[in-house]
Amino acid sequence: MEKKTIIGIIGEQAGGKGSASDIIIKRYGGVRITTSSILRRTLDSLHIPFSRENLINLAMILKRGFGDSVLMDAALKDVENIDSDLVIVDGIRMKGDTDPFKKVYKESFTLIYVTADPKIRYERSKKRGEKAGENLATLEEFLEKEKAPTEAAIAEVGKTADFKITNDGNYEELEKAVIAVMEKI
Repeated sequence: MEKKTIIGIIGEQAGGKGSASDIIIKRYGGVRITTSSILRRTLDSLHIPFSRENLINLAMILKRGFGDSVLMDAALKDVENIDSDLVIVDGIRMKGDTDPFKKVYKESFTLIYVTADPKIRYERSKKRGEKAGENLATLEEFLEKEKAPTEAAIAEVGKTADFKITNDGNYEELEKAVIAVMEKI
């Protein structure tokens, strides 16, 4: 197996995970895989709408039926099949999600926590409307969804990250922070 650098990205909804991944790919190359893309393929096959609630429900059903590591095991297989020296895994959420990558890639795996103030994330979420109903939620509904089993552990797991980026500013500030982290990897 060729030496790959694997960067795990963890962060709350609309914290900047996707933007951080885009910055890395634009500047350093590489490929991004997301756990939501694995779930999206399943939802699409079942003709079920792509919404945050459906993603959470499907993730919990899969974990209940096939074990807590089912999504990360699928992501690990995707990583192994990607012909790139740099792979970004976006969508790490729970304790243990990093274990398969640490086991296989050891010191070639780095976890980055990208976070932002909840009110800033709420405004970003409303603006982008990435998933069905996202732009219609109130701040209270947005914060309530963060209590879902797939979301609740993010901040705690984020504390174990190799690097933390607080993304309360603009894109240029995020870009500087991402580049500073990448120069240390």
